[in-house]
Amino acid sequence: MAQMLFIYHHCRIPVVLLVSAIVAALTLPVLAADMSGWSDKSVCRLVTTTVDNVVYLAEAQRRQLNCGAGAKVSSSKQQPGQKLLPKNQGIVFYPLKLDDKVKQQLLANPIDKTAFDFSPYQLATLAHPIQCQFKLRRVSYDNHADGRVENWNMALGSMFLSNNGVKLKGRWRMGGLSKDSSYLKHEVNLKLTTAGHLIGKMAYFHLNISNGEALKKPLYIELKPHKRSKPLNINNPKDAELWTDVEDWAGGVWKLTRCKEYPLS
Repeated sequence: MAQMLFIYHHCRIPVVLLVSAIVAALTLPVLAADMSGWSDKSVCRLVTTTVDNVVYLAEAQRRQLNCGAGAKVSSSKQQPGQKLLPKNQGIVFYPLKLDDKVKQQLLANPIDKTAFDFSPYQLATLAHPIQCQFKLRRVSYDNHADGRVENWNMALGSMFLSNNGVKLKGRWRMGGLSKDSSYLKHEVNLKLTTAGHLIGKMAYFHLNISNGEALKKPLYIELKPHKRSKPLNINNPKDAELWTDVEDWAGGVWKLTRCKEYPLS
């Protein structure tokens, strides 16, 4: 008797868990089922008894069923482009009518992640382009209210500043997707102000990714004048230190060196 009580006491919980798992599995809807052979009546019954089930709703929409009445919508009464769904099912689709010209404009203008409004700033007008070497380093604010510049380079290369904007040639050193040089080449929209600050928006890799770790997409940060920056003298360019805010715990600082005018032939 004592042995039976011991077995019951130690095995009761696993048995209960196993039974619960079996019951849960049996009650889950078969979302991947092939419903092509189901009758309209069966689909409507599942729609009305399984609230907010998007699989059955999608099937009802595909068949253009009005499950309130349990029958197909008459094509003679249905307006062109109109799709009727069961009411009070949690998901409602509304047809959107757009002018063809407006639709073409929307499709022709993809979302630009580096779009930036430069109009509030006074942009520099350079007599000659300026070329600098740059090193981008991370600034840590953990236990450092004013920020501590870490002694390693997140990115480095050369910077070409002109009236048309800023072009970067170099590489990120953060691993992962940052190895793709196109981010520095195509995902940068920066300009120089008359006060010597970099402004704009760009793809920015803030975290180091080691081999085997999950890849992370870049942040798209805005560069604006910073109170701690030492801006570039556009009339006598030599060097600069341009700070930028990224997140609460860390930011970045651009160290520009060996700057010189680059006369165009």
